[in-house]
Amino acid sequence: MFTEVPTLMEAVLPGQNGRPEHYPVLEDYHDLLFYIQRNQNLNSVIYEVNLQSGELLNLSKPIRIQWLKYNQDGSSEKQELNYIQQKLAYGYQHKIITNELVQFSFVSYDQMNFYIGKDTSGRYRVYTVLEGANIELHSVYVYAEDFGVFPQVKFIEFFGKTATSGDKFYKKLLLQ
Repeated sequence: MFTEVPTLMEAVLPGQNGRPEHYPVLEDYHDLLFYIQRNQNLNSVIYEVNLQSGELLNLSKPIRIQWLKYNQDGSSEKQELNYIQQKLAYGYQHKIITNELVQFSFVSYDQMNFYIGKDTSGRYRVYTVLEGANIELHSVYVYAEDFGVFPQVKFIEFFGKTATSGDKFYKKLLLQ
């Protein structure tokens, strides 16, 4: 008797070929800047603009970061990040350029700059430059493999649109 050898596609780990189709796409809302999803589970890290009264950007802490955790019944709830997640993984460092423009980078990957600024309708969005184009970032997917205490990120996918034309944008950044 022969045993069936799995095909290449069956041997691929979930999420290894990119964000799985069954992952939720978050509905846009006024304060949402972008969100990060990971291959570990459906939970998302959401980045929201932190405004003071009068729709002014809070320059001391321009981004509010929280988990969007999904429950077994399909509902979801927001939870704060813990200290380690904030300081080593999903937190950010920022620099004020103007009262309405802030540059930031992730504590876990400071080789890329992002900007919080207003779009043509006056809403705060996150922008970056990828492949020479100005991109309005909507979401990020991170594929990491667990090796001990800290996961090793293999690739990052960026989803958004070009700021000038509004065309959909996708970029996969391989790490290592």
